[in-house]
Amino acid sequence: MGRGRQDGASSADPSGVAPGEVGSPRSGAPPAPPRSALRHLSILPNILTSLNLLCGYLSVIFTSQDEFLAASWVIVLAVICDSLDGRLARLTSVTSKFGAELDSLADLVSFGVAPGFLVFRRYLSDLPVVGVVVTGIFVLCGALRLARFNITPPSDRDVFTGLPIPGGAGILCTMTICEMQFFNFFRIPDAIIPAIVLFTSFLMVSTIEYPAMKKTKRTTAQRRLLVLAFLAFLVVFPPLCLFLVCWGFAAYGPFMYLFRKVAGLFRRHKPEKIQPSI
Repeated sequence: MGRGRQDGASSADPSGVAPGEVGSPRSGAPPAPPRSALRHLSILPNILTSLNLLCGYLSVIFTSQDEFLAASWVIVLAVICDSLDGRLARLTSVTSKFGAELDSLADLVSFGVAPGFLVFRRYLSDLPVVGVVVTGIFVLCGALRLARFNITPPSDRDVFTGLPIPGGAGILCTMTICEMQFFNFFRIPDAIIPAIVLFTSFLMVSTIEYPAMKKTKRTTAQRRLLVLAFLAFLVVFPPLCLFLVCWGFAAYGPFMYLFRKVAGLFRRHKPEKIQPSI
């Protein structure tokens, strides 16, 4: 969600390397890749971002035709594109301000407008006023979440402040996927849908911290194991896996927030040991 900006090379030397530095012809090291090659590489993340945006648009079309299951799966595909574009931009070192702005616009459509419209048509169309207000708050909070992310200075901490907007979209679309594919014998009561949407909206604009694994510069063995386990579970039980991952991730933030608060209270009221007098 969002791609940062990387400063280009100095204009004093077309190769981007000062004379005598490592990588320059005088140092004997291999020359740096030409800037034109980097421009070509920058197209790849932007293509994925554009696919993310098109997935959001397709989801709106499917929802308007009451194809709610297809609309939900297209949002999942948009989440995959969003997770890949930023990582590809960082791996190729071609992050740019243009890519970051395009990414935010695509996220607002795919993870704000598309899931909001999906919930409105699927669950709240019988209550048009309530549905418009609730889903409108979701879209607004998603836009605020993206704007806050864009103006927040980069940090070395491996966390996000507030639930990322793809996570909020995942809550809404996996709810529909599980209901129509896995829990086809059970329908979520329409009465609790507004509460779910409003609570998800609150999590996006809150200051609750969530782990941001894609910010890390390297992948640990534990994270590789988690990814492999997730992929295996996804192949066997796709709807249930997506539901548990999205809802579990959303619940992780409030759970850890409350846990730290309670642990802090216990540490604050912990009785001090009385030293025996001699």
